[in-house]
Amino acid sequence: MNWQRLLTSPPPAAAWDLDTGSAVMVYRFAPAAFHCAAEDTPEGAFEVGPVGLQAVDRKLAGPCLARLRGAAEGARNAAVIVPSSWLRSFLLEAEGLPRRERELHEVVRWRLKKLLPVAPTELRLSIVRSPELGSRRKLVVLAGIEKAVAALEAAFQEIGIEVGLVTTRLFASVPRGAGAERPAMIVQAEDNFLSVLVLEGGAARLLRSKPLPSDVDAAETITRELRLTLDFIRDRFGLAGEIEVSLVCPNRELEAALRRWVGEQPRLAPLVGAVRPACGPTTVADRIGAARLAPAVAVVNGEVR
Repeated sequence: MNWQRLLTSPPPAAAWDLDTGSAVMVYRFAPAAFHCAAEDTPEGAFEVGPVGLQAVDRKLAGPCLARLRGAAEGARNAAVIVPSSWLRSFLLEAEGLPRRERELHEVVRWRLKKLLPVAPTELRLSIVRSPELGSRRKLVVLAGIEKAVAALEAAFQEIGIEVGLVTTRLFASVPRGAGAERPAMIVQAEDNFLSVLVLEGGAARLLRSKPLPSDVDAAETITRELRLTLDFIRDRFGLAGEIEVSLVCPNRELEAALRRWVGEQPRLAPLVGAVRPACGPTTVADRIGAARLAPAVAVVNGEVR
């Protein structure tokens, strides 16, 4: 599947990775050379609710973004990567859908009316048709509150940056060629939010995301969800063979626990964890960590496929 269509083409030279605590910028100044910088984001700059990003306080976010703007060495276009909990993602059946994009958006809005507690007219949508697998085709949909996404774009415009895309860390973390040779499962665990994407033949087969309770053992909760997911896809889709598993988790202890669990399961092949890209300065890159840097580097390097 061409995941880059959920992102941008050609890739921008700079990518910002945001969350409520910090903003990270990765700038590609040569084909294989990257500069990174990070700033703490003021409390209240980004308001996140039950449907994701709800509001952006541009007066609070602006100065933080402006300081990072100087590290981008004049780049005027950028990708913005946000936590997967800031946008909602869905995998919808594509049978009988119109081919015209405008009509397709209207149909998807109507379907999401039953899934999201906001008016469909208030949503910003990004839609990609997944490749056919057998006789079935699905749509990968990203949905965000239009007012909030527009405010985020406006905050960047005020510092002279044109936003070419807004996407989630989940989609920015899909490895090149994932699911092409054998089925793949991408597991992303953020603060109190879990996303699972299953690919077969390069096509999306299953996409699940859900908030996680903050007062429970995260590793136990996630492994239980993964066990249920594996039982479902092996029974429903007949994926009886080996499945590649990619783990994307900023919490190193949680990642280690999940990696141990994956390694103990039959017919699961854990992929090597994210390695911090050669991105300087080293002190900043070490503090940021691979889980934040790798998706941004992949986007600006055009590695998302």
